[in-house]
Amino acid sequence: MKAIVATYLVLIHLFIGIAILKTDIISRFQVKLGYEVISDEITPYYHTMLGFHRRIDKNIPDKSIIFIGDSLIQGLAVMAVSPQAINYGIGNDTTVGVLNRIPFYPSILKSKAVVIAIGINDLKRRGPDEILENYLEIVKLIPANIPILFSAVLPVDEVLRDRAGLNDSIKKLNDHLSDICRKSQRLHFLNISKLVINSRGNLSRSFHIGDGIHLNSLGNQIWISELKEYILGMARHTKGQ
Repeated sequence: MKAIVATYLVLIHLFIGIAILKTDIISRFQVKLGYEVISDEITPYYHTMLGFHRRIDKNIPDKSIIFIGDSLIQGLAVMAVSPQAINYGIGNDTTVGVLNRIPFYPSILKSKAVVIAIGINDLKRRGPDEILENYLEIVKLIPANIPILFSAVLPVDEVLRDRAGLNDSIKKLNDHLSDICRKSQRLHFLNISKLVINSRGNLSRSFHIGDGIHLNSLGNQIWISELKEYILGMARHTKGQ
């Protein structure tokens, strides 16, 4: 009998350990307690960039538009979207990284809107359900009076670096995120995918820098134009309420 109980306890602890390793339970708990997340996703480069952001954040004017995301945001000329735009992009970041750093940006509390473009790096680490849960946790960290614009995860060029099937996962993730935003007045969703893909549904070589992921000048021009138009529409909608 003792052997059976011991085996049962070992299996229970093993199951719990796997569950913790495979999910973001620890990360979310740390965020809620106000601690910085410690994980292999939070790199020295991430800490360096967050340190710069925290210094900048002390001088951000009221009613700024805060852009948060990975390297696609980091490489975007956000002031071409709006003169009040602030760029808080960090290369290789994920939804876990965004959850960790939002509490360190007090400027969000007095911002006009927050634009979020994150998720492509998550797909290497977690499934769509976990990513969607993280999106919802991100929303909870931003005051309810601040509009949020989610910019869709962009398709990649699957021909490069053996990425077969990745665009299907991206589309499913975007479809679910779009549904979430549609059910909320404060959440908005912009998807420029159809403007930058080729006939096979891949990110067109005309719009990326050669790596199949990052937009080039032409691709960013399209993104900037669509963001500008959407944000202006959000502002008109807010004034009309």
